[in-house]
Amino acid sequence: MTKQIEDYIKENLTGEDQAVAFEFISFLRSNNIEFYKDNASCWKDKIYYWLNFKNECVAFIAIKDPDEPENLWTVWSDDCKVFEADIVDGKIKNTAWKHIDFCGHCGSCSGGKSKVIFGKEFPEVCGCTFRIDNPSRNELPFLKRMVELCKLYISNNGIIEHYDLLIDENNDPVHDPELLREYMDKWDGRQFIDSLQLTKEKSVLEIGVGTGRLAVRVAPECRGFCGIDLSPKTIKRAKENLKKQTNVTLVCGNFTEYNFEHKFDVIYSSLTFMHIKDKQRAINKVKSLLNIGGRFVLSIDKNQSDTIDYETRKIKIYPDSKEDIVKYITQSGMNLIKVFETDFAFIFIAEMKQNNS
Repeated sequence: MTKQIEDYIKENLTGEDQAVAFEFISFLRSNNIEFYKDNASCWKDKIYYWLNFKNECVAFIAIKDPDEPENLWTVWSDDCKVFEADIVDGKIKNTAWKHIDFCGHCGSCSGGKSKVIFGKEFPEVCGCTFRIDNPSRNELPFLKRMVELCKLYISNNGIIEHYDLLIDENNDPVHDPELLREYMDKWDGRQFIDSLQLTKEKSVLEIGVGTGRLAVRVAPECRGFCGIDLSPKTIKRAKENLKKQTNVTLVCGNFTEYNFEHKFDVIYSSLTFMHIKDKQRAINKVKSLLNIGGRFVLSIDKNQSDTIDYETRKIKIYPDSKEDIVKYITQSGMNLIKVFETDFAFIFIAEMKQNNS
């Protein structure tokens, strides 16, 4: 029977080191990370694993490397573009900066290179951006977030690059001229905002917050606002646009996979579900995140094209239909209260009632 990484951990680590390693490996397996033991000549007598997601490397683990007797086990990240943007909270960021893998001139990365890591530039960083020797329990949140961000980028590379490019092209709807803002209102204008039934006591989640086009109107009217989006550069811009709001939390992540810490009174989304393939899963998650009496408001584009054509690039999408969204909301167990249409969109209002809990 082929040995698994858990067998090597059990044989070589003890106590807290073993417990932390097992927790990390359990997290990786639950996130569909595949383990590949490298048996190349340079690693022949060592315990060295590649951690892959969808056939792309996310990180590496070494256990009891005889060349480094001071280290019981080590985790390296692979390089990933998603590490550039300032998208993580202060605690994660400080842990990341503490564990940057500066070049040791071993020859494997040709002397390292300058890298921007979570918004700050560092010189001579190795090909593996981060290195964590003998990870402690305090470093587990960073290790997990590192893997989540790599997964996010691998799974949504085309979409992320598209929206990152929009920021590079200075495309920010928050600062659109009035005529263009009025045009966007044809999907989610005043009637959409009023449907949220905002009060200063409610907590709100926006799926696909973008640069904050709707959030700048919603956040001042609620107790707490959380926005999630795939694009690191978009989230960075949203932070700038919403910096005066003290009740805002912004997350770079995939809504269907991200683990939120609490439920919400209002969840809404506009022009985002077209990027979600498994819409039933997404709507089921909305239901799981709503407080009793909570409200879900969704705007979908009437356009049934399966691509967005930006001339220089085409983005594959999964168009929404009115009939399907009605079915998904009904099957989720939420109560569909109302469906209405605007010039370019269908808007759905659903609620989480007592008997849905």
